[in-house]
Amino acid sequence: MWKQLDQNLKVRLLGEGLFNLCYWMYFPFIALYFSATLGTSLAGGLLMLPPFISLLGNLVSGGLADFYGRRPILLLGAALQTVMFAIFACSFSPWVDYIAFIGVGLGGALYRAPSLAMVADLVTEQDRRSVFALFATTNNIGSVMGPALGAIFFFHYRQPLLFITACVMLIYTISIFIFIKESKPLQPHSTSWSLLKNAFAILNSYKHIFSDSIFLRFILGGVFSIMTLMQLDLYLAYYVVHHVPAQPIHPFQSWPSYLLSSEQIFGYMLGLNGLMFVAFISPLTKLTTLWKERDIFIVSCLLSGVALFAIGMTTSFSLLLLMTAVFTLGEILRAPASESFVSAYAPAHARATYISASNLQYTVGRTLAPISILLSGKLGTSTIFYLLLGFSLIGALLYVSMFRGYESKERI
Repeated sequence: MWKQLDQNLKVRLLGEGLFNLCYWMYFPFIALYFSATLGTSLAGGLLMLPPFISLLGNLVSGGLADFYGRRPILLLGAALQTVMFAIFACSFSPWVDYIAFIGVGLGGALYRAPSLAMVADLVTEQDRRSVFALFATTNNIGSVMGPALGAIFFFHYRQPLLFITACVMLIYTISIFIFIKESKPLQPHSTSWSLLKNAFAILNSYKHIFSDSIFLRFILGGVFSIMTLMQLDLYLAYYVVHHVPAQPIHPFQSWPSYLLSSEQIFGYMLGLNGLMFVAFISPLTKLTTLWKERDIFIVSCLLSGVALFAIGMTTSFSLLLLMTAVFTLGEILRAPASESFVSAYAPAHARATYISASNLQYTVGRTLAPISILLSGKLGTSTIFYLLLGFSLIGALLYVSMFRGYESKERI
């Protein structure tokens, strides 16, 4: 696979892999840092703002990448993150740190749409799912290793860690400038640098996208799917810690064992999820190459929803791990298929704009996912798990409806 990749994608795989390792060494601990420096209540309110700023940056980046090209927007996003990490590293004020944190999120949002669009530009449709899986593997290696290293470096060597991250981003930004070439397809319309003219054109593109009933159903299906998948970090944490008792690591009484606390059991579930994602996303994507994307989305919803429901019906450590594995399979199936579908569905001249719009499913899904925690004080545990199963089934039904419309449109 590596030999067949375009030079643009090789540079990005190396650069994004290094950056993601550094990023995940600080990101999981940022809420704790701001809670300690600004106070829990104030930090909680302030941390609600960055996702909305990132959402705006994401929507803007797609239109800009379709009009001005992938490379300049990639450079803008990477350069902004470099500057903000440098400010973060040199800062001695939590308020400056907060502004830098917002800037890092905005830079990442600007970077995402053109980066995905570039993959779609340079890879044939039949290979896109595998290449998207390769990028997901690279990114998830950082998300698995980073927190373990960050637990040491963030709290004891925060400034050097942030400075190293800024240096990594600087090298990567220079690499984009030197080695990465433009991949945007030629367009029939003008690409004049008139900001006013292109602003209207970008708004027009989004108006067209959000009037597309098929694509809207895809986004809504994604919202319900993401609401289900996000529960591993939300309601499952609450359920395991509060309802799963401490127990031996295995049920065989004659074997030596030790007692696992509820927190340790949840840690094993998270560890299994992360390791499976890194180890199996590429091979599983290759095994399902001939599957229709409709089937992948529906199976993903059913696996994650049924496994989540089954977790709520047991407190056994071995069954919790088994159902976490099934849940993770549903998550793994969905990730590359979603990006591949959007790349194929979008017209070439508006590919990055469609990718930006599709990212709404992640933002809205993550925003609504904590409803399970909010309702946990009013509804029983079983009711919450029935509700979460319902979310996954609604997602599956929306995908069924969406693909019926999509297949009818293709036949016409």
